[in-house]
Amino acid sequence: MEWISRIADLAKVPTRLVAVLGLASALLLFLPQPWLERLALAQLREDFAPYAGAVFVVSVSLLAVELAIWAYGGVQRRRRSEAAATKVQNFMLELDGAEKAVLREFLIAGTKSLRLPLEQPAVASLLNAGVLVQAASTGVRTTVGSVFSLSLSTAAQGLLSPTLLDLGPFVVHTDDGRWDLTEDGRSWLVANRPRFMRELERHFALFEERGF
Repeated sequence: MEWISRIADLAKVPTRLVAVLGLASALLLFLPQPWLERLALAQLREDFAPYAGAVFVVSVSLLAVELAIWAYGGVQRRRRSEAAATKVQNFMLELDGAEKAVLREFLIAGTKSLRLPLEQPAVASLLNAGVLVQAASTGVRTTVGSVFSLSLSTAAQGLLSPTLLDLGPFVVHTDDGRWDLTEDGRSWLVANRPRFMRELERHFALFEERGF
């Protein structure tokens, strides 16, 4: 079974090297004779044509396998991405009040990333569903949980709207095609914030005062 191990060793050769060898052997095999004579390679073809043919066949075969693997991987990644986006879409159609309150914080801050405590049930639920993604590997410990920087996922950004977050009755449209909230809407938004956000803001304000 020695030939199997040799094939396995060939599969470990860098793709760029395989491509170079394939191209070089193809030139040696298929260039017109006058060109080879100008390049002083005519004698090389006569002496090594069988070896060049073997290198060409093996190189093309390896590259074909690499291409097939790359194409299959691309299809699999696309399917996983579509499945994740569908999962996020279905989840966001059934958001509960606490989850909507967390997502409204992004509207209040006017940003796509926020520092949020992972242990809070609504935050954990949004994170597990793929609506939120962790944007940093380090966080800080607070009285409301371990706080990390979280961002809206790409799929969630396209679905987020005032109507989805129960702000539809308070929306007014501006002349430039954007939307804003009425005064009643702003008051309602502040009154219905998650309880932990106020504690979290106090925590960060205290640390900023102390120069941390």
